[in-house]
Amino acid sequence: MDALFNPLTIGMLLVNLAMAYHSIRTGQSPIWLMLLGLISLSGFVIGGIGFYGNIALWVAYFAFAVIPDFWNGHGMRQFRGGVARAADPGRSYRQKKQQAEQVGSVDAKRALAEECVKRGLFADAIALYETAMQGPLGAHDPVLLKGLGRAKMLSGDGAAAEKLFLTMKEVDPAAFDADAELDYARALEIQDKTDQAIRQYESVAARYPGEEARCRFALLLERLGQEDRAQAVFREIIASVEGAPRHYRARQGEWTKIAKQHLK
Repeated sequence: MDALFNPLTIGMLLVNLAMAYHSIRTGQSPIWLMLLGLISLSGFVIGGIGFYGNIALWVAYFAFAVIPDFWNGHGMRQFRGGVARAADPGRSYRQKKQQAEQVGSVDAKRALAEECVKRGLFADAIALYETAMQGPLGAHDPVLLKGLGRAKMLSGDGAAAEKLFLTMKEVDPAAFDADAELDYARALEIQDKTDQAIRQYESVAARYPGEEARCRFALLLERLGQEDRAQAVFREIIASVEGAPRHYRARQGEWTKIAKQHLK
């Protein structure tokens, strides 16, 4: 009995239990569980043959279950996408442009417009959004209104952006989310409607999922000469980020850097 329950067989059993857990958690074929059970039992019954059987099963499971699961995981898909974008930065744009030209659907035009916004092609984005909105329901589509409002705001047309965001809020108040509220505040700021912009920034900064709203608010206050308020907001940003998890600090790096540069 002592020979059966030696460190080697116990170690193999623990590895097999870990593999069984992975198999169940990732939804692998039940055949793997059957094989794990049989090989584990053989390790106690027939000794050395069971050891080699375990090795063979571990190699097979790693090759046919672990590696594909890792390769197709969310993190790896993001990594592959990042590598592809770095190797061919224009690929996504070309694909979406081809899709918009071939299909011509509202969704295809919207996707291409969003890509244009990312690339700073605001005039192209505006033309695509306006074309997509020519359908019977397009003028009341909150997604298109939001996208066009953002493109107009980024192009410097604050008045048109303000009008679009207000229309969007009337059409679907639930769609007027934190991102739209921030863009609306920026549209007001572009027009030098500073009192309205301050109120809007104050409203959205309290619930915006990140530091961008607070940072833009602080920059506006600083530009208006309200140094004490601006400094207080910059300190809030730094304190919020310093006590946050690493992934949050990484995502807010741009706004943290700005806050530190303007902190006196």
